[in-house]
Amino acid sequence: MVSKRRFAIAGIAITLTAAGALVAKTRAQGNSDPLVKISALESKLASLEHEIELLEDNKAVRRLQRAYGYYADKKLSGEIRELFAENATAEIGGLGVFVGRQRIGQLYDFLLGGKLENGQLFNHMILQGVVHVAPDGNTAEGRWRALIQIGQADESATWMEGPYENEYVKEDGVWKISKLHWYQTLAAPYDPGWAYAQIPMDGPSEALPPDRPPTEVYRSYPGAYLPAYHYDNPVSGRKSGGGP
Repeated sequence: MVSKRRFAIAGIAITLTAAGALVAKTRAQGNSDPLVKISALESKLASLEHEIELLEDNKAVRRLQRAYGYYADKKLSGEIRELFAENATAEIGGLGVFVGRQRIGQLYDFLLGGKLENGQLFNHMILQGVVHVAPDGNTAEGRWRALIQIGQADESATWMEGPYENEYVKEDGVWKISKLHWYQTLAAPYDPGWAYAQIPMDGPSEALPPDRPPTEVYRSYPGAYLPAYHYDNPVSGRKSGGGP
């Protein structure tokens, strides 16, 4: 038996067993022409190539978004800016929409407030990623959850939490964020906590006016809002979210 031997065609490894099964299927269909068999194999290999390319794209988008979180941890607004496409948009909570890489850089300078200093905490954990890459491999969408800890030693400690619904684009073979939208679910001081004290979501800032108003108007906790999911329910096929 040679079922464990593998050979490479067009950079993809497939088992001889799988290739043999495909040939057997072709024969069972009453067609023993070798050229037809080869064509069938080539078609199968092209399908596998495409599937692997989409898997690699999915991994690249995940790396991109996780890198964003680690840069936010250390207040590296310049590094965050470089993750965006030139004409991207960014919307954080109720601050409104900022358009273009330059304006997005200004937004993160404003939000992060300079370099990380001794005694400061600015953790930005990116969790629960669900990523879908378009069949053409040029765009993608992703939903993530951010758990944020902001603190100043001996002064303050704040929890923030909420999902991202983002879009991505591949430019010259490199994945970038084309649309970032973070929804504030809650913000509250560590003590006494979200049961007894909630921090309302900020609206557009006079210090840094947005290019566009917020795309959605809602209240964070104790208000309840369900941002629309970019994906269908994997079992029912239904869309969810988009309101209270």
